Amino acid sequence: MKCVFEQINLSSEETITRRSPKKWTAVGRNMWNSHWTADISLLLVALIWGSTYVATKDVVATVPVFQFLFIRFALTTILMLPLTFHAIRKANRVTWLNGIVFGLLLLAIFSLETFGVANTSAANAGFIISLFAVMVPIVDSIVYRRLPKIGLFGAVILSVAGTALLTLHGYHINSGDFLVLGAAACRAIQMTLTKKLTDGKTMNSGALTTIQLGVVAVGTGVAMVLQHPTVPELTPSFWMITGYLALFATMFAFFVQMTMIRRTSPSRVALLMSSEPIFAAAFSILLLGERLSILGMIGGLCIIAGMLWGRRLY
Repeated sequence: MKCVFEQINLSSEETITRRSPKKWTAVGRNMWNSHWTADISLLLVALIWGSTYVATKDVVATVPVFQFLFIRFALTTILMLPLTFHAIRKANRVTWLNGIVFGLLLLAIFSLETFGVANTSAANAGFIISLFAVMVPIVDSIVYRRLPKIGLFGAVILSVAGTALLTLHGYHINSGDFLVLGAAACRAIQMTLTKKLTDGKTMNSGALTTIQLGVVAVGTGVAMVLQHPTVPELTPSFWMITGYLALFATMFAFFVQMTMIRRTSPSRVALLMSSEPIFAAAFSILLLGERLSILGMIGGLCIIAGMLWGRRLY
């Protein structure tokens, strides 16, 4: 894993620098640069994130939000440091500045989303956060000063409609809904700026990800001290859930997103990530014994159709 973090750079043509026979190097490069690799990796991230809503809601019911976020991101940063320390030492000024900007946006996303989840239903949160897929083409058109493809809006609307059918059953507005909506907007901005600020620049993705997550750890640590200076008793189940979130839903997920967003446009990434509610519903069925209604099945099919439609546009 260490060589992966140190050798993969965020450049316009990402290459595998490890020495090997020319034939295998070419095959490996083609596989790594393939759109299919990017798509499958992002779908895996959506699967992981789809498993986190219920877990997060259970954790913040007993542990203050900023304490939970600090432990999660501090643990993730500690796990990443041995893998990326050499790259961080060599990181240039642009890498540090971009990492800090991405980290501040990520701090806003997780603060708003976690507070929002604590004050609304998991279904509401899952639907509202998916609205970032609508926001990304809008933000992208503003940043790049170009009109998005008309078909893309059709694909996005189809995915959002499917998410509504899949997650909402008698929607009721809660105070946390507006916080989650703010998190969705910040996520759209972050995805677009990640592409904009790293395009054409050589940056080590491992270093960039570690800096970003470290900023969140520091920010939530300061907020934790100001808001809740005492630490409640942390149970083994808390550490199991937080360890899973740190290793897979944070460390792995954000490294993949940071790297793979260079393979395609933020709008296409948003469409792929909009599959998150499908995986959330699947986990609810498998782990909680919930049933999927006919409308839910139709919603899942709409999301899949929207993703396939959007994929054909790029």
